[in-house]
Amino acid sequence: MRQFLKLITSSCLGTILAFLTLFLVLAIMSIPSSPDKGISSKSILHIKLNGTVPELTNNVESSPYVFEQTNTIGLNDIKKLLKTAESDNNIEGLLIQTESTSMNPTKALEISRTIAAFKESDKFCYAYGDYFTQSGYLVAAVADSIFLNPNGFIDMRGLGMEIPYFKEFADKSKISFDVYFAGKYKSAIEPYYLDEISDNNRIQSQAFLDDYLEYMSDHIGYHRSLEAQDILDAMNRYETDNAKNSKQLGFIDQIAYAYQVEDRLKILTDSKKLNLISLEDYYINSSYSSQSGTDRIAIVYAEGTINQFGDAKGSITVNQFDKTFDKLEKNKKVKAIVVRVNSPGGSAFASDVIWEKIENLKSAGKVVVASFGDYAASGGYYIACGADYIVSEPTCLTGSIGVYSMMPNFGEFFKDNLGINWDTIGTGQHNFIYSIFTPKSDSDNQKLQRNTERTYQKFLSRVSNGRGIDIDSVNQIAQGRVWSGKDALSVGLVDTIASLEESIMIAADLADIDSYKVLQYPVIERSIYEEIISTIMSESAFKAMLAPDAQRRLIDKINNYLEPIIEATETPQARLPFVLTE
Repeated sequence: MRQFLKLITSSCLGTILAFLTLFLVLAIMSIPSSPDKGISSKSILHIKLNGTVPELTNNVESSPYVFEQTNTIGLNDIKKLLKTAESDNNIEGLLIQTESTSMNPTKALEISRTIAAFKESDKFCYAYGDYFTQSGYLVAAVADSIFLNPNGFIDMRGLGMEIPYFKEFADKSKISFDVYFAGKYKSAIEPYYLDEISDNNRIQSQAFLDDYLEYMSDHIGYHRSLEAQDILDAMNRYETDNAKNSKQLGFIDQIAYAYQVEDRLKILTDSKKLNLISLEDYYINSSYSSQSGTDRIAIVYAEGTINQFGDAKGSITVNQFDKTFDKLEKNKKVKAIVVRVNSPGGSAFASDVIWEKIENLKSAGKVVVASFGDYAASGGYYIACGADYIVSEPTCLTGSIGVYSMMPNFGEFFKDNLGINWDTIGTGQHNFIYSIFTPKSDSDNQKLQRNTERTYQKFLSRVSNGRGIDIDSVNQIAQGRVWSGKDALSVGLVDTIASLEESIMIAADLADIDSYKVLQYPVIERSIYEEIISTIMSESAFKAMLAPDAQRRLIDKINNYLEPIIEATETPQARLPFVLTE
């Protein structure tokens, strides 16, 4: 009986503790959070960009060990906030700080163009940095005045690629790689069977790097009144590696410490105290709406790698896009869809599934316009090639119409290093075609290569039908080659060079609608986990109590309690060999 009572007491205690934990969490969530800061007069909008910038706000995976959950403002909202600030009487001007950003040049140029439009409101625009990354400087270059710390520099060195090649490693380690590809420019696979960059890859890579560099130098030259060749020479010799040279060359206006810039801003705003408002605070406190009307245009952000499974934010998955496109197909108010593509590709299977969903939208009478951002390569181009109209940013990395697959084989590694030999028994000649221990037969390799070529032919046919180009001509401009948006226009892979905003207007024109509201998908919502952690960690008492080790223990405990709830309540959501950031 005593043992029985002990078991009952333990069970009850566990239940009570669980309820108490839940009560504590709910109680913390009910504590009023700090009120919004609001936007007071004589404010300065602080454009401080750190890390990467997604297309859609919060469309990024959050780290389980980052406790203060903040909004990651996306490109589209940054542009809207800048547009709002133009007519906001409480905003006196801008302060740009882009020291540690690592954006693709396409996004940097988009943001800088929007800031240039903001300046037409006759409000000031300053930029300050302890240093500037290359993409950060592209944004800062549009400022009225650029200030650099006396010990700072501009990391302006041009563009380059550094690619690891594994053939010698494979030979030495006895880990072989079976590779299959279609398209002579399809470079993602070559590090596994070559020792150095191929001639074809060198040609295509140099071409789009040169295009990027041309746009960068033209942009800086226009806003800084510098000759493009002088900029290129300074990059080539890396002459902006100190503040003095940067000023002499005209890349900055003044050398100053942060407090000196702050003093200058106080004078400009006639304030004793500097009132900087961050993008996130402005996002929380601002409201902006699209045009009115009964019709709708939906923007679907297709950013990240393309996967058949999963529901991670910042990725393109079949499950997520199935639901989104089905919803839009049934919504009679939605007359047009703009698919904003920012993807280096991914699964060919998943790409074809999403391509078909877009075809279904067209069959349902919806206008579909594809708008290309940083990337629309390989699977990223596949999903969009059937759109009624394709719009691209000039520096978008486009195309890469090709297919590859690769499989490692560890058989010799195990045998030579560990003395383990893998033997086989089977009933068919292709039993071990996907084995990573048994060498493939010639018949296996032929079958896998045929499968790769079959997928490539399907890719070509999708592009041919979508773009109205005969398949032989598509094959000539395909072959896995990447193009800048400008060059993609010249070979017929896109219809025009324009921004997302212009893409929306094109969609409205094609759908023959004048007034409409703009919807955005996917809808990004915080999980229960993120809401609880954000609420808990917003309280200073909890922050003071929790050391890093204690934080990790807390997160583990909360995960144990909430995992079943999360699984039951969260809605399921749904390559190129490199990603350019500098």
